[in-house]
Amino acid sequence: MRLLPGPALVAAAILAGGGAVACSTVVEGNGSIAEGVVTSSPSPTGTGSSGDPSSDSPTPSGSSSSPTPSPTPSTNPVTVRRRVLCVLEQAAIVSINNQFNKTKDRDAQIRILGKGVTTINGHLSRSGLPGGDRIRAAGQVVATQLTSFYRNASTGGNPNPTGYNKASTAFQKACTTVS
Repeated sequence: MRLLPGPALVAAAILAGGGAVACSTVVEGNGSIAEGVVTSSPSPTGTGSSGDPSSDSPTPSGSSSSPTPSPTPSTNPVTVRRRVLCVLEQAAIVSINNQFNKTKDRDAQIRILGKGVTTINGHLSRSGLPGGDRIRAAGQVVATQLTSFYRNASTGGNPNPTGYNKASTAFQKACTTVS
């Protein structure tokens, strides 16, 4: 029995920066405010000969007008939760599939499936999404199918991963609609 590698490719692309939820900026710095950054309060420009930043006189940060109000978030929190669940669950699916396919020891495969069930159920419960949410519902189908696969394998049956593979693919497709 071999698990479908399809979700592995999608999750790898998402985690490598090909998805809408990947980060594309690296934050650089040394712990001080960069020159030209406007702040609402004066900041030290550096250290004087004493090495004590408090002994230097602060330099005002540009204009004397009132501070700029903080921007309001424009991202829908439900969308953020969906994206996080998609990334976490797809990464879990990739890990489960890779570990399962790599080992040929049935007991080890069963342990991998059991840990996978726990991981995916944890992601779902901590997602903060209601049970009726379409992304959470698609993720729950993956968890249900993986649980069935695990139970069948752990009781000595001849498990078939088809339901789990189909559910993983459907979850992957559902995640591509999150915007």
